[in-house]
Amino acid sequence: MPHTESFFSPQLTFTSNTDLTTNINSTIEAYLFNSNTISNEQITSFSEHYLHPHEYQVFAKRKQQQAQKEYLATRIIIKAYASQCLGYNFTELYVLFDTEKKDLNIYHNEDIIPLKCCISHSHGQVLIALAPTTQPIKLGVDLEWISTKRSLERIANHYYHSEELAACTAQSLMLKAQAFYRIWTLKEALSKAIKQPIAALLRDNVFNHCEQLHVRSGCYEEFDLSIISDLEFTDNTYIKILTGVLDQDFRNVK
Repeated sequence: MPHTESFFSPQLTFTSNTDLTTNINSTIEAYLFNSNTISNEQITSFSEHYLHPHEYQVFAKRKQQQAQKEYLATRIIIKAYASQCLGYNFTELYVLFDTEKKDLNIYHNEDIIPLKCCISHSHGQVLIALAPTTQPIKLGVDLEWISTKRSLERIANHYYHSEELAACTAQSLMLKAQAFYRIWTLKEALSKAIKQPIAALLRDNVFNHCEQLHVRSGCYEEFDLSIISDLEFTDNTYIKILTGVLDQDFRNVK
């Protein structure tokens, strides 16, 4: 299965950044942030300072602190990027999910700005992909914590396509669990990119779908990540790990 091997090789480079650095040559910018670094005491102050009233209505429905932290982190980072890189006023931006079109839209006042976005979160880590463009594009990301206790192999035996199972079992014993998760992140990212429910793609051969798109995957610590788009990636696709991005006041950035 030579055409499947590339999906299991590391294709992402991880770099640490203390701020939202950007690369003008990148079609897609991707950021990883550990929202667990937000203290429980900061949840209230961050929600009051950084969330637009429309966002706060959604935030208030999240009762678990981890979900609140993940929501805060994604909205702050997305709006900080739009402010710093595209010149929008942070306080006039808000991010809402369109349940009908399955799009995460960034609004300036009432207008959707030319910035495509997709997010994923797992165990406090948040992954955000951003593509400044006015064109409709396919963009999907997924982030999964590789659990040694969860029997993803049993799920795979029930749902995965036979070629996907064969590709997993062809890996070494140490990499086999990672391979099952890699196919799962590919399926999740694909479902977001083509706006299809994951249930409709579980039994499909994800390799066939992905061969028609551009894919980058990799592992960071205990997490597997996949990014899928119809946009071409640059030669080196970097995931920028943000360390301390929430330490400054973004409300004054325009």
